[in-house]
Amino acid sequence: MKLNLLVLGLLMVASTFWPVQNFTIEDDDLQKCEFVGKAVDLDGDGQATDLIVTTQDASGWDAALGPVWVLRHAGDSFAIVLSDGGYSVTIGKAKHKGLYDLTISAESAGWSRQSIWQFNGKLYKKTGEITSL
Repeated sequence: MKLNLLVLGLLMVASTFWPVQNFTIEDDDLQKCEFVGKAVDLDGDGQATDLIVTTQDASGWDAALGPVWVLRHAGDSFAIVLSDGGYSVTIGKAKHKGLYDLTISAESAGWSRQSIWQFNGKLYKKTGEITSL
């Protein structure tokens, strides 16, 4: 996580030195997206306090692919524990480090992918992927 934040920080600094395009958060041509999601029970305690979130109508992504974020309830806030893209999320029966395994699926004409994710105590890590052409 710290390495990811460091890389992100370096990219943000580097991007200010070589601008290719500029926009503001108030530009009229920005794509409008609404977040939608579902409360889920990732730890099996019977309470759906975690969230799986995407954007309304996949906000311009391909027909069978959209952004997917899994948020873990942590006190008064949420922490992103998985960020990927797909069409569906399946909560499995097996658990790792206290949370159920997840499978994220995506599919389009002549192509499909299933990514298997396991919780490592801090984040979900991809442990396998099945792709068909």
